Amino acid sequence: MRSHVSFRLAFAAALLLSLACGNSTGPGIRLDVSPASVQLVRNDTVRLSVTALDGDGHLVTGVAVAFASDDTTIATVSNLGLVRSGIVLGSTIVRVRGGGAFTDVPVTVTGTATQVTVSPPDTAIASGATVQLTATARDGFGDPVSGASYQWSSLNPTVATVSATGLVHSEGPAGIATIQATTGTISGAAQVTVLDSLIVARTKLPGSPYAANISSTNVAYVGQPDLARVARADLPSHLFTSGVTVGSIPTEVAFNSTGTRAYVTNQYSPVSIVNVASNTQIDSIPVGSRSYEIIVAPGDSILYVAKIDSVYGIRLSTKAIIIRFAIPEVGNGIVVARDTLLYVSTHNGGTVVEFNLRTRVVGRTFAVGGVPQKLAVSPDGTELYIANEAGYVQFWSLDTGLQIGSNLALPFAGYGMARRPSNGLLYVTSAYYGGGYIYVIDPVSRTLVHSAVLGGATRHVVFNADGSGLVANENGWVDFLK
Repeated sequence: MRSHVSFRLAFAAALLLSLACGNSTGPGIRLDVSPASVQLVRNDTVRLSVTALDGDGHLVTGVAVAFASDDTTIATVSNLGLVRSGIVLGSTIVRVRGGGAFTDVPVTVTGTATQVTVSPPDTAIASGATVQLTATARDGFGDPVSGASYQWSSLNPTVATVSATGLVHSEGPAGIATIQATTGTISGAAQVTVLDSLIVARTKLPGSPYAANISSTNVAYVGQPDLARVARADLPSHLFTSGVTVGSIPTEVAFNSTGTRAYVTNQYSPVSIVNVASNTQIDSIPVGSRSYEIIVAPGDSILYVAKIDSVYGIRLSTKAIIIRFAIPEVGNGIVVARDTLLYVSTHNGGTVVEFNLRTRVVGRTFAVGGVPQKLAVSPDGTELYIANEAGYVQFWSLDTGLQIGSNLALPFAGYGMARRPSNGLLYVTSAYYGGGYIYVIDPVSRTLVHSAVLGGATRHVVFNADGSGLVANENGWVDFLK
């Protein structure tokens, strides 16, 4: 009853239209309202103009007109037809009544675009593939602006082009294209990375992915130092579906030969022992702080851990340290050749130290210079390959203890290294100080056969027996190799 009285009061106070012809208010009147629909920004106004017409389209005078808004939080309307928006976005109806006739006027309140966001903001596609981008304009309150139209453009059209609807298409060469969406004078952008042909997929992974390894059963663990955990993918899947909480700053992962156990060095925690089947840490091995490299010796009974100035040999059945030998600096690369010789690079020491696993005696020291990082060996164990942060790869004969040929120069630094069983080639990463490269090297001809920019900070590169591999990237993703 109260609302009925309010409507009568509003009607009584409504505008009386005085038009030039006749004063009929009989049946057949229709109301012509201009504009027929209204779109406002926040705190804006527009006046509605109302004309009363009879059935023949003649003007009718003396018709009292009332206005009412269905939702006054979005827009109000005065007795004189002045529509005013507030700060709430949305749609409502202004209802116009008079002379027994009525007309509804749709009112939409939007914001004024102050920014444009493009989604996804950073994505990667294979060569020749497409990805659909979407743009959203927002006002100063952060609310979406409805009805905005966009003009799309690529700032790197040789890498990728974009259609009028935001569909991005790779044009072939690997690289990064900036795709821009503009409404009015406001623009937003996203990056689309066209992957090199050697990359089959890129998967986002938080926590600065660093260490990586693949078991004999195709379980991949990738270390997430920022999260004190390792993430798990079961190849050939490219998805990380679970993880294991380990210690502080996990730095390297090693599996035993059967893939049932994983061992993780943590720079400020004991070495973690992981049950791969249950995907849980089940024990730990105290070795003090600053442990880096780790490898399970052939036979699965001894674990070798390289620390800041020494290498420990640990009997896994008892967790007892059975051997320790000194190295001049951080051990940051470790590999076994011919099941009998262990090699450890010494980072700023500029050397690679040899250790005999049978006699447990330190052997030769190779003065390789620079900043040696990860290591690999030939299938027959006669050659040692060394990635060097100083910007080269070296080849050493393990029979003679001498370097084979000269240093193979790289465009930037050398960091991670692994030999791919399926093609015999070496894959070397360059880390963050080398532009996020991966290099492919033929160890027979000792030549660089391919290089690709993956971006970010390429770290560990690893392969399984059939040649499936991945590269951990500290910038938040993992690239799976084709």
